[in-house]
Amino acid sequence: MIVEDDVPFSVGELTAEWLSRGLHSSGLLHEGSVEKIELRTLGDQVGFNGEVVIVSPTYSALNVAESKTAPKSLVLKIPTASKNRILGQTMGLYEKEIRFYRDLQPIMNIRTPKHYCSALDIADDPDVILERMQGMNRLPIWVIRGIMALAGWIVTGNPRKYALLIEDLSEYRMGDQAKGCSDDDVKNIISTLAQMHAQFWDSKELAEMTWISPYAVVSRMMQMRYLQSVGRFVSEEGGNLTQDQREMLNWLKANGIALTERFGEESATLLHGDCRLDNICFDDKANQVVVFDWQTMQAGPGAADLAYFISATLSEEDGEDRVNALIEYYLEALNLHGVTLRPKQLRWQYEAGMLLMLHRLLPAIYDGNMDLNAERGLPLMKAWLMRILKRLTPIDPQRLLEASIPR
Repeated sequence: MIVEDDVPFSVGELTAEWLSRGLHSSGLLHEGSVEKIELRTLGDQVGFNGEVVIVSPTYSALNVAESKTAPKSLVLKIPTASKNRILGQTMGLYEKEIRFYRDLQPIMNIRTPKHYCSALDIADDPDVILERMQGMNRLPIWVIRGIMALAGWIVTGNPRKYALLIEDLSEYRMGDQAKGCSDDDVKNIISTLAQMHAQFWDSKELAEMTWISPYAVVSRMMQMRYLQSVGRFVSEEGGNLTQDQREMLNWLKANGIALTERFGEESATLLHGDCRLDNICFDDKANQVVVFDWQTMQAGPGAADLAYFISATLSEEDGEDRVNALIEYYLEALNLHGVTLRPKQLRWQYEAGMLLMLHRLLPAIYDGNMDLNAERGLPLMKAWLMRILKRLTPIDPQRLLEASIPR
């Protein structure tokens, strides 16, 4: 990771000279250099928080070793120019992903993109950031609202620079949340999640990585976002809601913080935090799942990723029998990798995780802090939210909160 002033602010600012310097700093180049670059879009190019393009360098003066190791193409990821950049910088998402590739990617036991180089203009002290988050989480919600508004104003006037260069995965079969995937793909992804979760289950090493925030450390901020958005959701979608669903939404108004903090007391592991098909591709030749987009990773119960993935992937036609089978499949995969978890404990975590998906996804759509692609992103997320509400129908949230779970 390079800390420097001369970091590209946008895709258009990327130069051959800067890329050459980055590849030299990472040891991929020694004698050679990048003479020119060609850029082409990757998919729709702009995600919720990042803009991505494929970079094809033309090299000069490569020695024999460099000709074998210098990447023929790579992906550049830079913060989006939309207001999502404000939220991403305020939450530290861009620096978190850079730190993932620097500190965690080399030791991951699952497939992630190769890291070529990364840079930012200012590196924050992760211990200081964690202390600030913990301190803010003790404040009244109205104070947090003011702090976040001020932080957004500061970020708007002082945008930071981040650039990440990683492996080009375009040769593989890309996941697509809107299209879904096969049952074999679903099981491969769940096996991959269990493998990763087992590696970091109750890990001292993970606990020492203070830049990876605990799940519940933003419980009050998430409650603030929920409270300021749930009314808009009910106003727009009220005609499609049952009385039970309305009561569940109201229950979260009073108990969202308590459930988040109760959930955060469970055994922690590394969470991807945005485990959906848009952030996954498949190397079919190697029969491997490749997981990318690590901006929202956290430390928390593994069932958070499981509930996230199931809610984002399964259709309305997939009933509880299939859900139960996938929960059991995840449990067996954990056992295979040396983690013992009681079925009732996993069931509680899954149901709590699904309820907290509602608590976190609803504000992402309705609090007005994110630009969502009206053609694809917004309809996709609204449909996802309604599926979550339907999956929550048999769950009693108060019983869930008060339950005594055997460990």
